[in-house]
Amino acid sequence: MKRANSPERTSPGLFPFLVISFVGAWLTMVPLWLDGLRRTSAEQETPPLAAVCMLLMMVVPALTAFGLTAHRRGAREAVRVLGLLRSTPWRHELRCVAAALTIPLGLTAAGLALSTLAGWYVPAHLPGPGTVAPLVLSALVSVPLYFGEELGWQGYMLPRLVARGRFRGLLLGGAIWGAWHVPMTALGGSYPGHPVVLGIPVAVVTAMLFGTVIATVRLATGSVWAAVAAHVSLNEFALPLTRHVSGELVDPLLAGPLSITTWPASALVVVGIWLTYRRRGGLHGAAGGVVVAVSGRTSP
Repeated sequence: MKRANSPERTSPGLFPFLVISFVGAWLTMVPLWLDGLRRTSAEQETPPLAAVCMLLMMVVPALTAFGLTAHRRGAREAVRVLGLLRSTPWRHELRCVAAALTIPLGLTAAGLALSTLAGWYVPAHLPGPGTVAPLVLSALVSVPLYFGEELGWQGYMLPRLVARGRFRGLLLGGAIWGAWHVPMTALGGSYPGHPVVLGIPVAVVTAMLFGTVIATVRLATGSVWAAVAAHVSLNEFALPLTRHVSGELVDPLLAGPLSITTWPASALVVVGIWLTYRRRGGLHGAAGGVVVAVSGRTSP
């Protein structure tokens, strides 16, 4: 008899999901490649065409995940399996969402401290209400887009990866997330002004570290919503606040949430996650429930 958490039983649909998501990402970026657009400086604003292409790219994982799940198990069951429904008491989940919002900010602050010591970042002032309020509004408006990504990565892909080995699945999921961004990274999206051969590896390592943290949040809650909160915090708060606080132009490779200076703090968190899982042993808590849901079984 096969074990309930064997890859053959718990990883159906992973390959088609990855193929469709990656092909879809490249297809949504085709207009930018044809237009010859390339971001060469951190001062360069995102043109409307690039914004539209990125929005389309972000919804590809969600549409793929929901379509594959609904085809196999029906739309109503897809809502449950993908983690759209709250699986823990709402007060606990709200605490998890609040904690998820602070994690990218904390990692970014640690990275900025290192960047400042290295002379790569010059903090000038603290952000005021006039700076924070527009960011909050932008974050609220953008939630559906980040939900589009995390429904695919954390709702669909992650349970299938951790079924093959919990910690290995977390790291692999982050690396896949970073590789999925290649069509945008190659155009200077994350590290403008730097060669592609440098930007892509840095983006993958950064995504592997941050992705492991976000995925752990998903496993801890059994819901994608806390993972969405962490992603929103990263893109809508940590990134722009890095620029607003500085008195000079910021090189995102050397300062900010996507920089190499966040690696030490992020790596320490990842090591802590590994030690915690190793001490507990086996699939634990919500992680086990996530894998059981994908396998098609109901928990006792």
